[in-house]
Amino acid sequence: MATTDPDPLRILIADDSPDIRLLLRMYLSGSKLEVVGEAADGKQAVELVTLEKPDAVILDLSMPVMDGLEAIPLIKEASPQTKIVVLSGFEADRMAEAALELGAERYLQKGVGLGEISQLLWDLCRSDS
Repeated sequence: MATTDPDPLRILIADDSPDIRLLLRMYLSGSKLEVVGEAADGKQAVELVTLEKPDAVILDLSMPVMDGLEAIPLIKEASPQTKIVVLSGFEADRMAEAALELGAERYLQKGVGLGEISQLLWDLCRSDS
């Protein structure tokens, strides 16, 4: 019997907190989303996006080596079709504005529900299909 389920979305998680990466990976992997990589800093995120060309990146702003704001334009350059969802502990003010101006599609504050993140990823990545 043929299935009509869409292919899983390919997601990259970039956050310097191993606990947050684990939580996101565990939840998203159960939501028909495939986590294709994890990065602990912006430089790793850019390298992994270049290799994997994921559908979306969940990106923290405050990371060592290269922060999320520095990484956004490099991610877009490496993989223009990849959607960027910033998931940050910073309040949505100037940081959100800067992230969106640099090319992120959405800005979410940490603490948002995991189901909301999953639904947003589907909406962003499948709306172009």
